[in-house]
Amino acid sequence: MPTRREQQGEDQAVAGIDPNPEVIHEMPIRPYLVLHADLPFFSDPDCTREVKDARLVVIRSEDPRQEHHPVECMPTRKRYEVGQILRWEINHKKQWGDSWYVNPATGLKEKAWARAVELIAPRFAG
Repeated sequence: MPTRREQQGEDQAVAGIDPNPEVIHEMPIRPYLVLHADLPFFSDPDCTREVKDARLVVIRSEDPRQEHHPVECMPTRKRYEVGQILRWEINHKKQWGDSWYVNPATGLKEKAWARAVELIAPRFAG
């Protein structure tokens, strides 16, 4: 019988991803700030059928050249933390369809996206 650590390693190997984002040491030209991280998302508007293979992260563009700083919900299999700065990078090969989440700021169920690709953004170490 495998140990818990061995089982976790096998689970990650099966998933085919490294949950730790790459670290970059140069501030991205167009940085994104993590506002909320590690949120569950759901395949139904009532938020009863949780999607198990990913989590939702809420990010905001912090591009100093823009007046408007859009906020976006993105699916990810990486582990991000609130306050991290990310460089935009996505995986077009992994997508999720219609999804909903519970907005942590309001407690309301909201549509996250109609179709979204996976966020795999490296984080800024500075």
